[in-house]
This record gives sequence, structure tokens and C-alpha cells, in this order.
Amino acid sequence: MDRIRVGVNGYGVIGKRVADAVHAQPDMHLVGVADIVTDWRIQSAVPRLPVFAATPDAHSGMVDTGIRPEGTLDDLLAQSDVIVDTTPKHVAAGNLPRYQAAGIKVIVQGGEAHSTTGHSFVAQANYATALGRDLTRVVSCNTTSIVRVLGALENAGLLLRARGVTGRAECRRVHYSSWD
Repeated sequence: MDRIRVGVNGYGVIGKRVADAVHAQPDMHLVGVADIVTDWRIQSAVPRLPVFAATPDAHSGMVDTGIRPEGTLDDLLAQSDVIVDTTPKHVAAGNLPRYQAAGIKVIVQGGEAHSTTGHSFVAQANYATALGRDLTRVVSCNTTSIVRVLGALENAGLLLRARGVTGRAECRRVHYSSWD
């Protein structure tokens, strides 16, 4: 069986989950994870996963702290069929030209704007529209839950129109999303 070769750029909370999920799939091969940090987060990956440095400075920092990266982000891209970018908000948008130059498929996370990829993915709502795409954005967990609930109501014929607001407190700021 040909397995899809997946690289993950960003090994924070989401990146760890994505890497573990990919690693568990029989039809996928986790090529490795890339990051810029040299702290416990990436050090926890070293014994289990191939680690790549996302930038030249990160490579130097990793070597200085005793981590031996398998290579650079470009090396990870060269070995991957798809890259899942789980870096912080707006970083993936900056990485997109690099990914496209490498000629691989790209999945970015919900922190990026819809316009970054032109497609926002929620499996229950638009799985078919994601097939064959070179890039997509996986929406946030909040958006996914809203789409699931509204989709179920619509499928049951119980939804004519919806309007809502979500809010969450984070780092002493409150973020609001509104949808119509």
C-alpha cells in the first residue's frame, strides 16, 4: 500500500495532536515535525519522531541544545506529499509560497483567514469540495461545532436562518466571532 507522506510544521498543542493522529494511520507515514523552538516541546519529540528545523536560526539553536535535526523545513517538504501547518496565526500564510514552490499539498489551521486557501473544511459539511484540492484550511473547533449543529438542524428541515455570536476569553482579551 502506498502511504501518504505527511510533514507537520509546528509542534505545539495542535501539531502534537496532528503528528500523533498521522502516526496512527495505516495509510499515512509521518515524515517528521518541524519547529523553531528548542525547549521541552520539541525535545519530547526527539526520541519518537524525526525532527526538522523550520529556520536556519532554529537549526543552530537545536544543535546548540543537543538536538540533532534531520534537516531543514525544505528537507521535510522534499520528503512529504502534504504539509500540515500548525504554526501560530498568520505564520502559515507566510509559509504558503514556500510550500507551493515545493509542489506539495497544504493544510493550514483555523487561525488563518479563509482567503489564505480559498477553502475552509468541515467534514460534515463540505468533504466532497475538499477532494483534489492543493490547499485547504481546517476551521477552528468552535466553527466546527457550530457547523455540525446547524447542519443537523438543516438536514432535519428545522433551520431557516441562523445568527450567532461566540466569545472566549484568552490571555486577558476577549475574542468575539459573529456569523450570519
